[in-house]
Amino acid sequence: MSAHSTDRLTVMAGLMAVLITSSCIFDSEPAEPGFPSELEASISFEDVGAPAACKCMPNSDAALVIADDHIGVVQLQTGQLAASFDLGVAVDDIADSQAGGYAWALADSLLYRIDISAPSLLDPVRLDGRGLYVTASSQENAVMVVMEDDSLFRMDADSIHGWTVPGIAMNGCQGLEYGGEGILYAVLGSEGAIAGFDTGDWDEIGRVSIPGDAIDMFPGPSGYVCAIVDGSNELWFIRTVDCKLYRMITFPETPAAAASMPDGSYGYGACAGSGLLIVAESGQVDFRSMQYGVPAGIDITPDGERAVLCNAETRMVHVLAR
Repeated sequence: MSAHSTDRLTVMAGLMAVLITSSCIFDSEPAEPGFPSELEASISFEDVGAPAACKCMPNSDAALVIADDHIGVVQLQTGQLAASFDLGVAVDDIADSQAGGYAWALADSLLYRIDISAPSLLDPVRLDGRGLYVTASSQENAVMVVMEDDSLFRMDADSIHGWTVPGIAMNGCQGLEYGGEGILYAVLGSEGAIAGFDTGDWDEIGRVSIPGDAIDMFPGPSGYVCAIVDGSNELWFIRTVDCKLYRMITFPETPAAAASMPDGSYGYGACAGSGLLIVAESGQVDFRSMQYGVPAGIDITPDGERAVLCNAETRMVHVLAR
């Protein structure tokens, strides 16, 4: 056995040692079990761009969609593209939580505020260099941006005043996500780990080793962040208070995109050989469809009533409902 194989087995053994087996994220079963799987609307992005990622906004029926140089605002209840904004350069990331009453989009060295109620695009904040990832917290009223030089930029959403967080290096960052008030999670690609930080004193809460590059990291049920990682067929649930790998939902292959139901009862995955899969906690595949191709991005509304799928090949965004 090669040294590389031995190292990988050691990493995975360590992961399973900290994995807490449990049948459910919460003590009680969901009040209305199920998941959105019925096609409610299909929205053409043919004149906009190839939809590659989406984020459903909290306290709103809107979803933001990254499509090349554009940000699209989709109204989920009507199933319509309400607006699209050409940012002139490729959009790097969008935040899935509002701060200061705005949605946030990152494009190179510009951080944009989007009023999704109008919808309208406000003048951008110019950063001192290129940004890679953005996340926002309405509780802290803060926006965090990982910069290309591995520094972390923090901005107050009201005053638009920002500063570089001292003593923090986001080494080879591959994802950034708030894990609740006062907790920030980052994928430190150069260190082969997902780490949690206390945003008050910036102490590290803990870290979980990963066997390969992170494909995506996003919110899970309350108190958890989720991740999908190259070299693993699982959707990972990481408990944010102590940075422990809580459990996994297994797919037949490594998903290219994924999402979790708000109660953690089902995982959505986009797999090359299967299309869209919806898998229960037990590992049972409860839904499988090639109708939507292999979605490049998946997100689920905070109430669990709708799912949004991005198909970059057909330039379509699909909205599924319960």
